[in-house]
Amino acid sequence: MLGLGKLKEAKQKAEELKVRLAGMDFEGISYNDKVSIMCSGDKRFHSLEIDDSIFKIRSREEVQQMVLEAIDRAQMKADATIKEEMSAIMPNIPGMGF
Repeated sequence: MLGLGKLKEAKQKAEELKVRLAGMDFEGISYNDKVSIMCSGDKRFHSLEIDDSIFKIRSREEVQQMVLEAIDRAQMKADATIKEEMSAIMPNIPGMGF
C-alpha cells in the first residue's frame, strides 16, 4: 500500500518535473529535413523554420503536410521524455500507464 507521505513526495517531484520540462526544447523535423519546429516540454510551440527552396518545388498542401510531420515528431519526442521522467519519479501504481 502506498503511504500518504509517498504520494505527497511524488506530487512534489511531479511539480518540479513539470517546471523543468517546460524549460526543455524538443525539435521536430519533417522527413525531408525542410521543415523544423520547436516545442517546450509543456508542448508550447515557439519556433518554425521552413527552407525557402521547398516553396519552389512543393505545393502548398505538401508544405502543410511537412509542418504537420514536424509537429508530430516534436510532440513524440516530448511525450517520450515526459513518460521516461515521470516513470522515474512516480511509484509503480497499476493502471497509471507509466
